[in-house]
Amino acid sequence: MSGCPDPPGPEGGATDASEFPSFDLVLGTDTGVGKTLVVSGLAYEAARSGQRVAVLKPVQSGALADDPEGDLARYPVLSLTPGLPVGFAYAFPDPLDPMTAASRAGILIDAERILSLVRDWGTRYDRVIVEGAGGVLSPFLPDGSPLFSIFPMTARRKARVILVSHPHLGALSQVFSAVRILESEGIPPSILYLVRRPGTDPYPLATGSNPETLKRLLPDLPIRVLDSPRSF
Repeated sequence: MSGCPDPPGPEGGATDASEFPSFDLVLGTDTGVGKTLVVSGLAYEAARSGQRVAVLKPVQSGALADDPEGDLARYPVLSLTPGLPVGFAYAFPDPLDPMTAASRAGILIDAERILSLVRDWGTRYDRVIVEGAGGVLSPFLPDGSPLFSIFPMTARRKARVILVSHPHLGALSQVFSAVRILESEGIPPSILYLVRRPGTDPYPLATGSNPETLKRLLPDLPIRVLDSPRSF
């Protein structure tokens, strides 16, 4: 695991977005929808195909970097890839949005630090998977801006956006809202993962019909439904 306190950038310390490498950006419609599970699955597939893959969690909140229950520790386990490179810029103990967790720790999240970290790792690995925190609009920066706002448009064009949600009651509005936001920001999702929660489903009719409704109303967006062995 690599916590990169001062990730190297291009000469002079500025990130040249025109040369930004390709990367996967995994965003969710909410917290606990299964982003970590999807990221780990993508890492597993990439590693098994022979790619040099790495995972970045720019901000982990709710667990410090060495916490075995945190996402940073779970990626290598869930991906069945013990040597998986995992990096981060910040880790905070409070289970809050990144902006608030950072504020409570007396820290201001630096957009350039995250941007340079993604760029640097993108030049060192064949595939870099970046996982956000919470939902699409969860506040990251001190002004409340979300994670995707860190990336200028030239960098956004290099991102393969992977949206993660659930198929249960309430999913339709969450997914449609997230898709419209991402489209308006010039980073439309390339695929949607719907992760079924474990345990008893009080609304099985909605869970069964929502994926088909989404496929009908979002015909150009590939949709995959997964089962989660636990809540993530």
